Amino acid sequence: MTTPHDEAFLEAAASLGRRLCRDALWAGDRCNWLGDAVEPVGGAMRVVHRALGPDLYGGTSGVALFLAVLHRLTGEAPFRVTAEGAIAQALSRAEDIPPAARIAFYSGWTGIAYVLATVGAAFERMELVERAYALIASAARTAGPEVEFDVMVGAAGAIPALISLQSHERPDDLIALATRLGEHLVANARKSDVGWSWKTLEGQTERDATGFSHGAAGIAWSLLELFAATGSDRFREGAECGFAYERQWLNKANENWPDFRLMPSASSDSGTLGYSAAWCHGAPGIGLSRLRAYELLGGEVMRQEAEMAIRTTTRSLNSEAGLRQGDFCLCHGRGGNAELLIYAADALGDDAARAGAEAVGRQGIEIFGRKNLPWPCGVPDGGETPNLMLGLAGIGYFYLRLYDPANVPSVLIIRPPDDRRWTD
Repeated sequence: MTTPHDEAFLEAAASLGRRLCRDALWAGDRCNWLGDAVEPVGGAMRVVHRALGPDLYGGTSGVALFLAVLHRLTGEAPFRVTAEGAIAQALSRAEDIPPAARIAFYSGWTGIAYVLATVGAAFERMELVERAYALIASAARTAGPEVEFDVMVGAAGAIPALISLQSHERPDDLIALATRLGEHLVANARKSDVGWSWKTLEGQTERDATGFSHGAAGIAWSLLELFAATGSDRFREGAECGFAYERQWLNKANENWPDFRLMPSASSDSGTLGYSAAWCHGAPGIGLSRLRAYELLGGEVMRQEAEMAIRTTTRSLNSEAGLRQGDFCLCHGRGGNAELLIYAADALGDDAARAGAEAVGRQGIEIFGRKNLPWPCGVPDGGETPNLMLGLAGIGYFYLRLYDPANVPSVLIIRPPDDRRWTD
């Protein structure tokens, strides 16, 4: 088994970083990129080629995060220069994000603030760190009762990031904001005898969603992080009830949880449920929530569910369909799925999981990196795109995680700095 700090993984990340620096489009001290995305055009969803927005998920702040961490590990000056240009561009377009969405992590100002704090600390630019906290304070003023619930666009994604940022010797107002968002999740949970769930993905599901990005797993995880930060039992109860909601749907034969977006309509004769295997929906993301729950709470049920998710993810990565898919993005590709295996190696001491993640990385280098072929990204029917969650920056970040998992924090499950062991 390859040990961490395999230089091939760092070089794969650096190669992608150099491409991003080469392709950046500059205007003064700001830079942006063009890439493929799926957007509504003429009443239908279509692939478009466009400039990146400011957000962490698909925008320039996500690219800045990758390049800043890459500079920390390589010392190559262009990575720093381009990271600073990318976050400057994100700040210049932050107002494009609607007020109601600004508290979100992946799609809002909290994510931009997280990158500002990371870049500022890495480059000893404390004015960026101060700007991060000012941005969160502004977002908090627009975070009303209409704030969404989930990890991707709502309160659940913001809570762990706020806890992480508060850990940098900041005042308790970030924990107060995280607590307010947690109360919002508790108050709006749909509570039943079998557990708690949340209404997300309006019009896309007939039952409340399972899964990490939009479902109960991610929301429960965020409440669990809030319990760990505050000691408040109401947040632990919410987390455990969210996990319980998903547990009722666990298919032990498949070792997976249904993706209710794929559920047949009530008028359909088929009762077959659909199952996904990605960070956003299905076992890989749900497994991350269970690993974290096992770390914080212990308990055989959490460990058993995490191990089921690990087995399902491993089968998916090794299956013929998984090998054909090729997509290496973080959101719903091989890079994101392998994050569960990287985390399992740490949380469970699972050497086989670590080997599995590294095998995915070596496969990508062999097929795409060494042959200088386009990397398969996560835009359906699209080509390469530069961004973090669907594109080249995220693929590069996956290789940084393989190279130094102890010091490169996951962007798919945000943990406080002490848990991430970010050390010099």
